Amino acid sequence: MAKAPFVAQWVQAGADIFQWGRKAAYWKGKKGWWASRQDVEGIKGPFRTPGAAQKWAEEPFREQHRQARQKLQDEAQQALEGRKAKRAAQQAREAELAREREARDLLTWKGLPAEARKVEPGQVWAMRDPRFEQHQILVVEVKKTIAVVLARDARSTPWKGLAREPRTLTHLPRLYRLAGTAKVPGLPKT
Repeated sequence: MAKAPFVAQWVQAGADIFQWGRKAAYWKGKKGWWASRQDVEGIKGPFRTPGAAQKWAEEPFREQHRQARQKLQDEAQQALEGRKAKRAAQQAREAELAREREARDLLTWKGLPAEARKVEPGQVWAMRDPRFEQHQILVVEVKKTIAVVLARDARSTPWKGLAREPRTLTHLPRLYRLAGTAKVPGLPKT
């Protein structure tokens, strides 16, 4: 209703008499044009032109229409601002999460740049949990999704003579942090 332009349904009820249902009417009287409208006692006039009489008769209805239209526009504007604020908050959250993830990755990968973050033979990884950081693994071989490693429970234990164990590649950065590098035992000298 409020999106459409204001239109009054005027009907000619007789010679020089115009009526808009029970809402308003205007007509030609002695000395000029006269008008009446809903919620106003008596009649108003004389007006010089029929347009002026019609305008006075329609005035409160035009105002109601304008207010309804303004209300719709305000609601639409508020909805738009709400969506913008929500999106801005979401982007700020995503940026904060990305910063936290990058800080965590820097700690995990011992400051390596993103393109160099790859599990490779010769890397020594220590448990993230400080209570178990003595537990270390040495990457011996990297297959598609598995890393073959040597695991020790203390730094004093030598790598040589330990049994090979499999570790899932994606689990390494989650459970361990990069501690350094070491020579893989059993590999020929290069």
